[in-house]
Amino acid sequence: MLTIRDKYLASREWSLEIRNPLSQPGMVWATLSSTELAKAQDALRLRRVDPGNIFKLSEELLGSVTKWAVLGDNVIGVWGWRGVSLADQYKAVTTGAGAFIAAAMCYIRVSGSDAAALLDMLSPRTVSDLPVNGAKFIVFTTPVGTVDEEAVVIRTGLNEFVMSCGGGKPPGWLALMAKKFDDVIIQPSDVLSFNIKGPQRLAAVQSLVQESSRDQITELSSFQSCKVKTLVGGEARILKSIIGYEVWAASDVLAEVWKQLVVDRPAIVPCGWELLSIYRMECRSILFTLFPVDMHMGTTLYEIDAGWMVPKIDDGREYIGRAALTQERSPNKTWLAGVRAVDDTVEPPLIGSEVFTRLGEFAGYITSAAFSVREKRVLGFAHLSPNCSVGSKVLIDGTNWDVCSVPFNGRE
Repeated sequence: MLTIRDKYLASREWSLEIRNPLSQPGMVWATLSSTELAKAQDALRLRRVDPGNIFKLSEELLGSVTKWAVLGDNVIGVWGWRGVSLADQYKAVTTGAGAFIAAAMCYIRVSGSDAAALLDMLSPRTVSDLPVNGAKFIVFTTPVGTVDEEAVVIRTGLNEFVMSCGGGKPPGWLALMAKKFDDVIIQPSDVLSFNIKGPQRLAAVQSLVQESSRDQITELSSFQSCKVKTLVGGEARILKSIIGYEVWAASDVLAEVWKQLVVDRPAIVPCGWELLSIYRMECRSILFTLFPVDMHMGTTLYEIDAGWMVPKIDDGREYIGRAALTQERSPNKTWLAGVRAVDDTVEPPLIGSEVFTRLGEFAGYITSAAFSVREKRVLGFAHLSPNCSVGSKVLIDGTNWDVCSVPFNGRE
């Protein structure tokens, strides 16, 4: 089993957040100017898509892009636009409604009579028990029980599923396992999404659909979806999650709805990844992690507080990583913790920054960090040694930090 130092060094080889990303063979998390992005695409063959020209449209309506966000090998989205202030975005998600483009994620359609059985092979969490229109958050696993990819999976028909993969790639064992089944079709999905967060999110998403569809949205429970008619014409699917509503539609319809949102619905503020980084730290409803930063192919489900996905009683069902995950049912080697800067003038550390105990012992590494408007200081996620517990004091870049539980729910 890899030690925390082994995992840290492996993560550095993936070059998490780096000052000069163009000098590295790949990146897991970086923000790049348009010029740097063009060079990086040539050097690293980054995946960059703009279905429905939604990013181009946004730039025309909201001003030039400040920076681009790269997650894994995927240009995942916009850091921000010059025409939308960070303060307005923050106000939207704390008192109103903010919308986030998710069209650059990897969307896949899996269909056929064996589709459910195939997806069940890829994770300890089943999808075959989903009703039509139901959804789940799924973490796909590797043969050694670590994280392969994460996705939201919706059952859109008896023998059809669509999923959005956050890391920008299909599950690594999807194509291989598909060969074991007779009736499975795997295709890129033409259905994409954006999501709306904030306390006024229900009214916001209802303002985008025809009146006849609004009651359906009100009645949704978490991880249920329904088909609706949009105001601009065309069908969409609304999915309710724990922290928001997702609008799923074909790229041309999604782009028209997004344009309507930007032009006609000023109460819904377009938000970028700079604000999302803050939102993830401040989110109290869930532990808002990302693949491949907070969870990656060196972390098990137990180490990212997702061990609940593993069946408590081994039912004998075969899935990738079953042997490893059923043998080890407790946090092993590391755990995903929160860290809070003691000094409110400390800048966010780079992802991958080393964490040390007060005695100078290596204790882990930072996976995400951002300045919290609510806390008026930097918060972060870190993979830490089990020797570090909530209340411990640690050092990052020579500055003092407190170890906290996550999600952050105020001062501990």
